[in-house]
Amino acid sequence: MLRKDISKQISGFDQYYYEKTVPQDHLLRKIANTVDLSFIRPMLADRYSSERGRPAEEPEFMFKICLLEYLYELSDVQVIEHIRVNLAYRWFLGLNIDDEVPDDSTISYFRVNRVGLDKFKEIFQRLIDQCLEYGLIESKPIRAIIDSTHIIADVAIPTWLSLVRQAFERVVRELQIKDPTKAEQFQLKMEKLWVELRGKTRDEKLPFVLELSNELVTEAKQILSVDQSNESALAMLEKVIADRHEDAKDRLISVVDPEARTGHKSDMRKIQGYKDHIMMDEKSEIITAVKVTPANAEDGDQLMNLVNQFKENHGIKPAEVSADKGYWFGKNLRFLNENQITGNISVMKSSNPQGLFGPEKFQFDKESMVVTCPAGKISTRYKEKQGRPGYDFAFTKSQCIDCPLRSQCTTSKTLRYVYISEYFHELEKGREHYRTEAYKEASKNRWLIERRHADKVRNHGLRRSRYRGLERTWIHSLLSTMAANIKRMSKLITKKRQRDKSALVTIF
Repeated sequence: MLRKDISKQISGFDQYYYEKTVPQDHLLRKIANTVDLSFIRPMLADRYSSERGRPAEEPEFMFKICLLEYLYELSDVQVIEHIRVNLAYRWFLGLNIDDEVPDDSTISYFRVNRVGLDKFKEIFQRLIDQCLEYGLIESKPIRAIIDSTHIIADVAIPTWLSLVRQAFERVVRELQIKDPTKAEQFQLKMEKLWVELRGKTRDEKLPFVLELSNELVTEAKQILSVDQSNESALAMLEKVIADRHEDAKDRLISVVDPEARTGHKSDMRKIQGYKDHIMMDEKSEIITAVKVTPANAEDGDQLMNLVNQFKENHGIKPAEVSADKGYWFGKNLRFLNENQITGNISVMKSSNPQGLFGPEKFQFDKESMVVTCPAGKISTRYKEKQGRPGYDFAFTKSQCIDCPLRSQCTTSKTLRYVYISEYFHELEKGREHYRTEAYKEASKNRWLIERRHADKVRNHGLRRSRYRGLERTWIHSLLSTMAANIKRMSKLITKKRQRDKSALVTIF
């Protein structure tokens, strides 16, 4: 239950002491003087009972504790320990020197139950509103930059064999509740099998463990409830078994955090966990949109979501978007064109064996469905490409046999096929822009987003998730982002006020 009377003042003696001990240029003083967090109480009022229960800690007070954690990279336990002895923290929270502080368990309850992902998103957007009100982000169309970085999952990643065994043991524990006899039988079977496999390598053990696991799945389906969620023990064991096939995709990597996945960086290093996708305003370096995905998600698939986030929440769409070649998707270029947004996106060159002519060397007339090759030959023969939005056009042997450009085009003795994307003209337009001075000028500033990622990783705890699961990792990312944004806001607003003050003094 929220208190009706929230008026509380620091005593005169403590205020005097704070003035003497907390420097005027301290970061927390700058934040308190520039960033308004008073909207948090009415925003979260519906998460508290109006009649029942003990008076709860104030929402703004609790959010400030969460903010302190990410400003200074502290855990729930550590931040409470620091609040007890750190006068700057106590002043920021509006505490007297002798006031009691809440238990650390109150923080996790507030974060998950009182706020949750949707409300954290709303708080993030309200802070962006303040940036717009102060003029830190211009209300006219801006240039945005998009990029991603990885977040390590808060789990120890097991080997394939250990993962199967962990999933097996979870099903046995669940089976223990419904049929203890059957559960004990499978537990003994696994123990016996493990003794028999002693001395074998992990790869040699795996087929036998999978066979027993399949047997358990068959038996458990008859005993356990069939309408199990994707995160149930039985569903996870089935997926772990299926993931052992060579052509399996979207492999589960942990039964502790079943939404984490394995991705790869451009240098093919593994990422095990999640990805933090952000869009920022180039001029102010304020992060304006955030999305978290499993680590195996394509960067390019997030561009439209990030642009739409900012547009839907603030009614502004960027005039330009800068991004690396990971966002070079035809659907992205079409989306940007349809919204009159200039896409400063690095071109991903098509992979052509032996340096032969790629699709970009051909001309395509979509209205008449005609493709013209570099030698001027025309093809109207095509079929829709399976699994990709586009068409395979064919040039016949008779068209190619005497062509002077044949050696640069194909090594086939029969047909030359050329794939024409559904987004052929958008890709062509993107390549033309890539060669302009405007693109080169915009690309010079793309590195600025790396500075934002680095700030979140090095100073605000982003690199490793504190929590498990996609939703809570998203909360982790939002808190890290808000800490970085609030720090940036306080710096820019303080400078703006100083400039305005200097200008006023000069006038008079």
